[in-house]
Amino acid sequence: PLAYVHWYRPLQSFDAETKMFRVTRASRQHGPHAEIVPVDRIWRPCHLTPQW
Repeated sequence: PLAYVHWYRPLQSFDAETKMFRVTRASRQHGPHAEIVPVDRIWRPCHLTPQW
């Protein structure tokens, strides 16, 4: 199986109010940085959300 992955920038800013890091999507050539990868390449916990 394959997964469509949106890449994000490394964590940078921490929101003291929510106690969470802010994330921003990475971009490539003024567009979203995304790719299709085999699911066995995903080795860290992540949310996999199907998009129909």
